[in-house]
Amino acid sequence: MHEPTQVVVLGGGYTAVWAARALARGLRRRLRDGSVRVTVVSSSTTHAFHGWTGEVLSGHVRGERARTALVDLVPAAWVLHGCATALDTVTRTVAVTTDEGVRLLPYHHLLVATGSRDARERVPGLAEHGWSLKDDGGLDALVGRLDGGAGPAVVVGGGLAGTEAAVAMAARLRREDPEARVVLVHGGDRVLPELRPRFERVARYALEQAGRAGVDVRCGARVVRVDDGVVVLDDGSTIPAGTVVSAVGQRVVTLPGLAADRAADGRLVTDRLLRTSIDGVWAGGDGAAVPQPNGSGPCPPNALWALKAGTRVGRNIARTVRGRPARAFRFPGLGQAASLGVGRGAAELYGVQLTGWAAWLTRWVFFHAFMPSRRVALAAMGDWLVLGLRTLGGRRAVAHATRGAVSNTGTLDAAV
Repeated sequence: MHEPTQVVVLGGGYTAVWAARALARGLRRRLRDGSVRVTVVSSSTTHAFHGWTGEVLSGHVRGERARTALVDLVPAAWVLHGCATALDTVTRTVAVTTDEGVRLLPYHHLLVATGSRDARERVPGLAEHGWSLKDDGGLDALVGRLDGGAGPAVVVGGGLAGTEAAVAMAARLRREDPEARVVLVHGGDRVLPELRPRFERVARYALEQAGRAGVDVRCGARVVRVDDGVVVLDDGSTIPAGTVVSAVGQRVVTLPGLAADRAADGRLVTDRLLRTSIDGVWAGGDGAAVPQPNGSGPCPPNALWALKAGTRVGRNIARTVRGRPARAFRFPGLGQAASLGVGRGAAELYGVQLTGWAAWLTRWVFFHAFMPSRRVALAAMGDWLVLGLRTLGGRRAVAHATRGAVSNTGTLDAAV
């Protein structure tokens, strides 16, 4: 009997999950008869859905809705909990460090989908005293800290993710303490640079909502150091900080031994088929510089691009195993969006600017549609339904109490 074709997927994020699913569909019969084996290697046992980060921080969605066990998402693959620490492209083996020791995995096709991590090392002290929204279990730990009253809070980085996180944190903290302070610090002249100048109306709306939420936005202030309980700015001033959250950007997770072509930012350069310069090695997601179909440069490092790249690269590996030609990645992009509270969305969809309920509902529908687990997506929708019923019930109670007060006052006045 011939040895099975080994496909190894490194990572547990969007690209890895959607690639493993595409492999399962494209190689169903071969996986069933054992002629192909797919192995997913991940340092985490769960897949994190970052779309609901703001909602988990604000308390609108429970934390468990933002993560799903990998074994449930990719049942056709063998999931190995560990970290890839070395690669030998000559022998085509990847070394994986697990709790039981180092395992050598052979591969015929290797997909590098290890993504990126918060670049907290860019600011001295941020790694030691700051919190990451992407670390395994970091979101739940941050929510626990906020509920413990560890304020005031400072978010470092004024992009879309940082602005959304600051507004969500302010919403959570101010439910208990209306005077709770959240500061958003951005080194540039204006926050939300990824929206400007093309989507200026959306950027202005988002900034307005941040102000309404009570977020103190400071532009042109670069954080030079984070100490225990204080953030130090480049002008020498300081901000008291019980909780500091990193939104300073991402750094690529590299794999030792992978001497493939890389872009200036460290991402693996691929062709339109998502192949790297090393034979048998593919890449996608935040750690890959995949050419955009319109030729305007590499795809941006965000979730939807990673998801679509995963589907394409999984299909391409399956096609290659079956002896068929791979196909080019053609996803044109969709847009970007953030929630700044229920009914207060900021988005651009295919270049169309949306704000308020239109943006919020559009984002809500798309995010549920792209959740990797139908079961968890339905549970998340249930959370929203309960929230809506509670809100409606609270409004009816207030209205009833108000009508009762007016009625009682009118009766009293008539009696007098």
